[in-house]
Amino acid sequence: MTTQDHVWTDLREDLRGLFVGERTIGDSFPAPIVFVTVNALVGLVPAVVGAIFVGALVALWRVKKGQKVSYAVGGILGIGFAAVLALRSGRAESFFLPGIVGTALLAAASILSLIARRPLAAWSSWAQRKWPLAWYWRPDVRPAYTVVTAIWAAYFAARAGVQWYLYLAERPEALAAARILTSWPTILPLLIVTYVYGNRYLNRLGGPTVAEFQSGISGPFTGGQRGF
Repeated sequence: MTTQDHVWTDLREDLRGLFVGERTIGDSFPAPIVFVTVNALVGLVPAVVGAIFVGALVALWRVKKGQKVSYAVGGILGIGFAAVLALRSGRAESFFLPGIVGTALLAAASILSLIARRPLAAWSSWAQRKWPLAWYWRPDVRPAYTVVTAIWAAYFAARAGVQWYLYLAERPEALAAARILTSWPTILPLLIVTYVYGNRYLNRLGGPTVAEFQSGISGPFTGGQRGF
C-alpha cells in the first residue's frame, strides 16, 4: 500500500467517528428543525417544548445504545439553555445564539493559537491521538498544523459571521438552514481537505515520524508519518 493509500485509509477511519460513535454530527439536527417548524406554525412556546422533547428523545436513544450519559445530559442542557434564551428574549432566533457564540470562540481560539505558535489543530490531534506534545512543536512539524489551523480559523469566522448576520436580521428559519448546511455538508469536505493537505505538507517538511521522535534518533528521517 502506498503512502497516499494510507492517507485515505486513515482518513476514512477518522471520519467514521462523525457518523458512527458516541456523539455524531447528526445529533444536532432534529432540535433546531423541530424548533423553527413549530415556531412558524404555532408559536415560540410550543417550539421550545418541541425542541426540548426531541432533544430528550435523542439523548434517550444514545443512552439506550449504551453510550456515555454525559453526552446525553450535555445535549439536553445545551438545548435547554438555548430555549431559555429564546423565551426570555421573545425572539426565536435567540435559540441559535449559543451556537453562534461557540463558533466565534472557536475562531478566536484558532487565531490566538496561531499567534502563540501553538496551533489549535495540533492540540486537537494531541487530544485524539495522544502523541508526544513536544513532537508537534518541532519546526519541521508545526508548520503543517499551523496552515490547517489558519484554514479552520477562516472557516469558523465565516460561519459565525453569516449566522450573526441572520441573527440580526431576525431570520430563525435561515439560521436553522445555515446551522445544518455548515455542519456535515461543509465540515466533511473541510476535514478531508485539511487532513489530506496537512498530512502531505507534514511529510514534505522532512521531520521525524512520531515513532522516530520517540526513539530519539537524530536523523536522517525516513518520514511517511501516518495520521495527522
